Amino acid sequence: MRNHHFTVLLLAVLAILLPSCEGRIKFEGEIEFSFRTCIDYADTTYWYSCGDTTQAADVFYVYPTVSTISFVDNDSSWFADITMPEVREEANGNQRFNKMLYGEYNFYAPYYRQMIFEAYAQPDSVVRQLAQTAAKDVNDAFQYYMEHYNHGRPFFLMGHSQGSQMLIELLKNGMTEEQRQRMVAAYCIGYHVTAEELAEYPEALKPATDSLMQGLVVFNSVTDPTAIGMVSRYDVVGINPTTWTMATDTVPAEFHLGMAKYNNTRDSVLIVPCPTRTTLYNHTTVCPDLNPEMVFNPAYEKMFPKGNLHFADSWLFGGNVVENMRCRLRHYNF
Repeated sequence: MRNHHFTVLLLAVLAILLPSCEGRIKFEGEIEFSFRTCIDYADTTYWYSCGDTTQAADVFYVYPTVSTISFVDNDSSWFADITMPEVREEANGNQRFNKMLYGEYNFYAPYYRQMIFEAYAQPDSVVRQLAQTAAKDVNDAFQYYMEHYNHGRPFFLMGHSQGSQMLIELLKNGMTEEQRQRMVAAYCIGYHVTAEELAEYPEALKPATDSLMQGLVVFNSVTDPTAIGMVSRYDVVGINPTTWTMATDTVPAEFHLGMAKYNNTRDSVLIVPCPTRTTLYNHTTVCPDLNPEMVFNPAYEKMFPKGNLHFADSWLFGGNVVENMRCRLRHYNF
């Protein structure tokens, strides 16, 4: 992994090169690599799905961190190079799953130069600067979608983890008031909004506090409060996705409408039972009846300790999310 001085120097050079669409960097003792500083979303190569127009509403979906490549093996880059077919392919399993899950809507899903997982081990100030590349791609793709694909339909923003991080940046800095009015809800699953962000962007980050209102929907889950990790620790808008409120009462297991699971036999995503009581603790949903080993990965234990359900958040409440999308759309003012 590079030292701190090299990281700072790289960011400075990137800032200088941003006005152009291509650049090349070579540092003494380091690997030379090229990069694009803008992606042409008129090129369908950079879309997993451009949707269709058969449904009354759209989903604009941004996938989570899927790149498994290391910094050293990535030509000393913190970003996934989506000009390479194999890098785009890494995202396709996740996108295909979600296209099936949200099949009631026209599905639009761009590729973007996401940060590789190792980037999140850098200091917060460096991560914020690195995130600007991914955020720019998502903003560019969204603006192209609104201009060329949306055609005035209501839409949902959907994301998980890094995808949700980039959608929150889009909400803060990239949407017009007209676009906000057309947005039924922004499901930013597996990420957080801090008190500082909420105070700085009160109009852009309007939390939905019931099951029907337009706005921002955030949730994270654990099996025990001791498993709350870095992703949700400072969240101030998280709700319980079995009730879509911030109430802290214990909710009976029958309110959980099932998790989304891929079915090999049918080649489809099904909603299957996954009963658990839930309660909200510090804006994180606690699911005490689930196995803390459910998605535990020792390699990521520092960020996601045992009992943290971050890797399940996007499908664990699949039944609730699908039903809630229907409810919000029915109450949307066309």
